[in-house]
Amino acid sequence: MADNHGAATVDGGMDMPAHEETYVRFVALTSLVATVVLCIVLLLVLWGIEGHGFIALVGFVVTAAAGAVAGMTGMGWKLVLPVFLVLGLACIVL
Repeated sequence: MADNHGAATVDGGMDMPAHEETYVRFVALTSLVATVVLCIVLLLVLWGIEGHGFIALVGFVVTAAAGAVAGMTGMGWKLVLPVFLVLGLACIVL
């Protein structure tokens, strides 16, 4: 094992461009999932604390659709952010 300390370098057979592309996709997916989870937390506030079940259901459908479209198009969290803002506003106003 001590002789293998340089195996993870570019010269040692590591495919650095593929590694960086995988890392970029991982960060994009993580940020998208975090934004969707925050939207779901706001939906739980709308439904559980404030008692607006129908609005929470509509918000869940919109969140799921925005998350799916964002994942397929590569827009990421930027497509789900308006849904998050509207849900936050609904939590404040309602």
